[in-house]
Amino acid sequence: MTAPVTHNKNEGFRNKKQRKQEVKLRRPGFAVAKYVRMSPRKVRLVVDVIRGKSVQDAEDLLRFIPKSASEPVAKVLNSAKANALHNDDMLEDRLYIKEAYVDVGPTLKRLIPRARGSANILKKRTSHITIIVAEKGAK
Repeated sequence: MTAPVTHNKNEGFRNKKQRKQEVKLRRPGFAVAKYVRMSPRKVRLVVDVIRGKSVQDAEDLLRFIPKSASEPVAKVLNSAKANALHNDDMLEDRLYIKEAYVDVGPTLKRLIPRARGSANILKKRTSHITIIVAEKGAK
């Protein structure tokens, strides 16, 4: 009967960051902005326009969309593009937006005074913006 083999989880790696880079535990071309102080419903209007387009076309569109949500979406897109180019060695002219979605973040609740001592609740919504880019020819 043989003894069970025990492995050190950091065997051969200097630290956790190096292990993640070597083993590719992270998703390629991935960027996320959390706790953006904007309603997810408003951000989805912008994200739906750029989903599936090439990165260059999406950057041009975001520059001229007259919505305040286009600024944080452009920042996340630039981050995803930089991650794909620097970390994953993808080609810039072949990048397209594979996935783009907006999740609901925590809602900040504030009270506003109303007549006769009552109060209404203001819901200040937040959102998490996620964009994943990939190469056109890649699987």
